[in-house]
Amino acid sequence: MKTVLKLMIAVALLNAVVRGADSVWNYYQLKDAAERALLFGAQRTSQQVHQQIMERALELELPLMPEGLSVRWASGRRIAEASYTQQVEFFPKYPYPVEFSFNVYTVVVGTPPDNDDYPPVYSKTRTR
Repeated sequence: MKTVLKLMIAVALLNAVVRGADSVWNYYQLKDAAERALLFGAQRTSQQVHQQIMERALELELPLMPEGLSVRWASGRRIAEASYTQQVEFFPKYPYPVEFSFNVYTVVVGTPPDNDDYPPVYSKTRTR
């Protein structure tokens, strides 16, 4: 009986670690995608970079809302800030909200594109 209980606890802990690691892995993939979009998108408008990051969030199935992501120019830098809350089931059928956020920037040589009319206006709903 003790062995079964220990085995159940070990399985529950392993499940929590795997699910937590999966959500953190997706967070770092999104952060990396944002850094790449800023670094290699110097001639793109902030709205285009915003769209590229949002597309990656959709691919990763992350609950990032468009208003939770901001891309802007400031003093020769392009900055992307994002925050979202993801429900992670560390224990089956008991979701726990985990907040993720990041702030990445790149130094950009030159000026912002002339048609950089960001931020866009968002609707209140998001479709998947």
